[in-house]
Amino acid sequence: MRLRSFLARFRRVGAPGAAVVAVPADRAVDPAAELGPVLARLAGVQEEASEIRALAGDEAAALVRTAARRAAEIVADAQEQAVRVRAEAVASALAAARREETALLAAGRSAAERVRARADERIPGLADRVAEYALGRLDTMGSDEWAPGGSPV
Repeated sequence: MRLRSFLARFRRVGAPGAAVVAVPADRAVDPAAELGPVLARLAGVQEEASEIRALAGDEAAALVRTAARRAAEIVADAQEQAVRVRAEAVASALAAARREETALLAAGRSAAERVRARADERIPGLADRVAEYALGRLDTMGSDEWAPGGSPV
């Protein structure tokens, strides 16, 4: 393409007055002939871009493999920790249950001891009352008296 025909594209086409914003198309020039040299220069850039994309794809795949490996390590570590934590939780719960058992047994023994002590205090007096009642009942056998609950007096 000659310089003169290139510059001719930019001459005014319309009536004088308002400026023309667009560049008129030159229908005489073949677009392939005009764009061919520019696109030929881009061929090397396209190859370089393809190489960069291929390298980026390889790096991305390597990163994905590394991340998957690291994720598997994290999962394995978490599973090991979960077993340990469960065992610790069971041991802690068992120790708490044993402490509660010990406290309950101590409270039960203390309550039983209080009941025994109270029984030891009261049994002699109650035995005397029962004996007095039984002896008094023998004296009144054959009596027609009945208590309000329906038993003989």
